[in-house]
Amino acid sequence: MKRPTTLSIKIALFFALTAIVSCNQPQKENDPKNEKPTVVKAPAQLIAIPEAQNMYDSYSKRRVPLIQHYEDSINRTLKKDKEFDVGRFVYYDYKTIKQYLAFIEQEAADADVEISTLRFYFSNYPDEVVFKNTKDSIKHPRQNSIMLSPTYNDGKRDYLFYIAQGAKGKQAVPLTNDFEDIKGYSTSMQERNKVYASIVPSSNSTTVAPFNLQGSQSLTLNRGSGVPPPKNQ
Repeated sequence: MKRPTTLSIKIALFFALTAIVSCNQPQKENDPKNEKPTVVKAPAQLIAIPEAQNMYDSYSKRRVPLIQHYEDSINRTLKKDKEFDVGRFVYYDYKTIKQYLAFIEQEAADADVEISTLRFYFSNYPDEVVFKNTKDSIKHPRQNSIMLSPTYNDGKRDYLFYIAQGAKGKQAVPLTNDFEDIKGYSTSMQERNKVYASIVPSSNSTTVAPFNLQGSQSLTLNRGSGVPPPKNQ
């Protein structure tokens, strides 16, 4: 038997390497690392920087002096020499916002409702050390702030809501636009088994007035960091 020539060996090795490369090629194409990320389009609600500056300046001219005058008058009444610092923005850590969005989506899904909007409420901290009937401290008395709160839609309108534990699991309990209990739904009202039929369609089991609700889980976010502008800017 003749031994394979050097040329034959080289040809065999070439075809073997070609086969190996061909087998590995589809794996590289299917590798998630090689997939191009989906391009996110800019929301239509974005505004230009000059518009943002114009709105900021308008607030500075039309709102800040009024707040400053009012709060300073209180300081004078209380014989406080310190000038009141008017807050201009509230911020949250980006990870906190992502966690908040994931949490409210989770709770809404558990209660079998869909979040329709996310409201940003203007708010103001009371001139107290702690909130009434709680031990929660107030870090920025008299300062303006914002509150974030989701809503769900019952087919007619959007409702603020919180989560309570019912006999069949988590349920969405609607609130008025003023964060007040709606008669027939509150976990704290004696007549919570009475239904406001005019606002709740009977076909939606998640919003029918629940019996014997236990506890409550708020979905409203606050406790951001409020910042007045530096005096030299």
